[in-house]
Amino acid sequence: MYNKTILITGNNGFIGTRLTALIRDTFPKAAIKGADRATHSSSPETYAVNLLESESTFRIIEETRPDFIFHLAGTIYTRDWQELYLGNVKTTFNIMEGIKKARIPCRIIIPGSAAEYGRVPVTELPINENQVPNPVVPYGVVKVWQTTLADYYHSCGVDVVIGRMFNIIGPGAPAELSVGAFAKQLREIKRCQLPPEISVGNLKTKRDFIDIDDACRGLIAVAKDGESGEAYNICSGNSVAMREILDMMIGCSGIKVDVISDSSKFKTNDIDDIFGDNSKIRAATGWHPSTRIESGIEKLMQYNS
Repeated sequence: MYNKTILITGNNGFIGTRLTALIRDTFPKAAIKGADRATHSSSPETYAVNLLESESTFRIIEETRPDFIFHLAGTIYTRDWQELYLGNVKTTFNIMEGIKKARIPCRIIIPGSAAEYGRVPVTELPINENQVPNPVVPYGVVKVWQTTLADYYHSCGVDVVIGRMFNIIGPGAPAELSVGAFAKQLREIKRCQLPPEISVGNLKTKRDFIDIDDACRGLIAVAKDGESGEAYNICSGNSVAMREILDMMIGCSGIKVDVISDSSKFKTNDIDDIFGDNSKIRAATGWHPSTRIESGIEKLMQYNS
């Protein structure tokens, strides 16, 4: 990525912010351009663009002529099918079509999701990239559509790879994520804005958590060394119970908190356990997770203190 032009859509988001900083530190001579619906960044290299508009998307591609596009912009925290489709599939179509029309030698990196796998029998864990998708939430469904669209454009000659990320922990985790919600409540309890208790759903479920820096390094690794048209799991390879995660967060907060189970927060289609196999990305790129989950939680809690 030395001396290359890199376009990051959604560069002001949770992952985009950290990915931008990491690329800037690792490849100081790279020209990093950002694309977001609104420029809340002071950087003159962040362009305001509506990726739902094909002409606006094509224009930013022609103007920046990127060597790499990290397409991180997308809609996550809703169950509205139209919003999910437009934010994840339509935007991807416009980018793929724009690169195809411009005939620019550019690699597109799509952030996939563990939600694409959905419910998997325990006997088939850890999940590898050949697992048949079985999503149980709308977001997982549209991410499968996004992956299918990427596969189609790869068959048309577009250079695209997918970094399928599992559950991310890191500073700035949004409150819509479980760890972000826990961190927000603990911060407010510490400030005496809430009573010292947290209402939770099912804490017995187990998830594969990965630090945001490791996740971003994984995206960079597949961008550099991944095989075109392939998907790669970016995961730790282990699962941890939500109760253990919350206990670590409470420990980092330094306060005493009562954890109260609320049956109304239990999900009818919740998945008991899921974790991925990261051997493919290790073999292809040399990437491996290097941050202990405890360290990721400490960084999250320090950010929210």
